[in-house]
Amino acid sequence: MSKKSVYLFLALLLPAIVFVFLKYFGKNEFAIPVYYKNGVDSVSVNCGGDYAKPYAVPDSVFKAIGAAKKQARVVVFEPTAASRIELKRLTDIFKPEEFTRIEIVIQQATGISETRYRRWTSCIFFIKKPYNAVLVDDQNRIRGYYAIDTREEMDRLILEMQILLKKY
Repeated sequence: MSKKSVYLFLALLLPAIVFVFLKYFGKNEFAIPVYYKNGVDSVSVNCGGDYAKPYAVPDSVFKAIGAAKKQARVVVFEPTAASRIELKRLTDIFKPEEFTRIEIVIQQATGISETRYRRWTSCIFFIKKPYNAVLVDDQNRIRGYYAIDTREEMDRLILEMQILLKKY
């Protein structure tokens, strides 16, 4: 057998060995960050209150919204027509028992006043422009901020929800 044949054989065998090794002994593990695990850095003077370390959204907020405790909760502030179209993808991909979608809009009739809305955005969820959605886990920790009016941001939300729900 010539040297070229041996080198060709090794060149084809090596990737196969690496693939088999990684398939059986490797572990695909991805992590998404937990925001404010060392506490909240800066809060508006109007917020007041004591922010525990690590920070978690108070249960009282989700009770006021009427959101069930699930493994993942997506809180959307003032959803637009574009973000509602993108949010439809969540219901197509995930089961209703896996996550809760919460839309928060300023409406006097539903009990979400402008004052409460501003407090929730700046003092509870710490949402800033251009973001309009927050991913919260089952321990009420904030796991991500998203501008879901765009497909790329919705793709990132879906990927991070899959990681949070371990569906990869």
